[in-house]
Amino acid sequence: MVSNRLILFRIIKTGGVAIAVVVAAALGVVGLADILLHPPSDDLSKLLIFLLASGGISVALSLSWLGWGQHHFSLRVQLAATYLVGAAIVLVNLFITSGLMFLSGHDLSLLLLLMLFSGAISIFFAIFLSTQLGRQVEKLVEGTQRVAAGQLDTRVMAGGSRELSELARTFNKMASQLETAFKKQQEMEQNRKELVAAISHDLRTPLASLRLMTEAVSDGVADEQQTRVFLERMRGEVEYMTGLIEDLFELSQLDAGAIKLHKERGNLADLISDTLESLRGQAEAKKQELQGAILTDLPELEFDPRKIQRVLNNLVGNAIRYTPENGRITIVAQKKAERIKVCVIDNGEGVPPQDLERIFEPFYRAERSRGREQGGAGLGLAIARGLIEAHNGKIWAENLEKGSRFTFELPVHAAED
Repeated sequence: MVSNRLILFRIIKTGGVAIAVVVAAALGVVGLADILLHPPSDDLSKLLIFLLASGGISVALSLSWLGWGQHHFSLRVQLAATYLVGAAIVLVNLFITSGLMFLSGHDLSLLLLLMLFSGAISIFFAIFLSTQLGRQVEKLVEGTQRVAAGQLDTRVMAGGSRELSELARTFNKMASQLETAFKKQQEMEQNRKELVAAISHDLRTPLASLRLMTEAVSDGVADEQQTRVFLERMRGEVEYMTGLIEDLFELSQLDAGAIKLHKERGNLADLISDTLESLRGQAEAKKQELQGAILTDLPELEFDPRKIQRVLNNLVGNAIRYTPENGRITIVAQKKAERIKVCVIDNGEGVPPQDLERIFEPFYRAERSRGREQGGAGLGLAIARGLIEAHNGKIWAENLEKGSRFTFELPVHAAED
């Protein structure tokens, strides 16, 4: 009902404008005829009546087509009919005005032959042009239907008029963006499933261990010495699961943009020194050399010490995990323009090229390519990127001739909120 009312309103509005144009054009033609030809007033009246009648019939046909024809025929038929109706109006007007000019029968016959020839040419061009335009539109319609059916690799040829060519290019661009977004969504969904499976496995193992040790202590199977060992191992398993859950919670906050930073002014050199001291034991356990190269003139900046400490621990811990025994890990910090640049460099196995650009993405785990040496869901790098970007910084990774380098930069001057 609403659609029909809108169509009726549009027809009435268009009809009013068209009638006004016809009346203005007829009066203009009569005025020019009076100025140029000086005909009798009776002829001027007949001319005005003829023009108004011809224009009125044309408007009536157009409104009828607008209200009925365009909803029942294809675009090709509409274009051909529009072209033919326009040509027919011109030919009819010529025929009537020729009869009013009192031409001889010979002249009138010649004029009729010329009009028939013009009509035939008009019909040919009407069919030809409408067919060409109709085919181009049909291609776009078919492409749209294929995309709607899930064939996102569909593309259409950009040809024809400028508007249709632009429409085809816009369609291809839209289809390409949809295809890219769909592929990315599929990859994220697959990575999410793999992550859930990995987390389930990482939780199942310590839970099974806790259950066995709890039953051993509860049933009195373990003696006093074994009980102390079990309790220590149970505490380690609980700490591991707590860390895993905290990683998931922090990643969800980063994804939601709900992370809160408690910034204070300080120097990164202190945090780097703390990182070296806290992780030196892990490095020494693998006979690795852990060292720092920090410039003494690093400027102070505003940052959340706890969050940046988390980033450093994740990057250095990742380097320790994937650097072989007797390897070397170095933290380098320096000032670069108005930013502080920190690099964690190792001489380990490096990052597989297919993972290098994506290892910071949530739900993407490069560990599946490198082999898991330890437990963990592989969320550290995704969390590190989120924390650095929350500080208006950037982070990236690159392979060296031997090993890899993970780098992040932080602005010296805090960005204004």
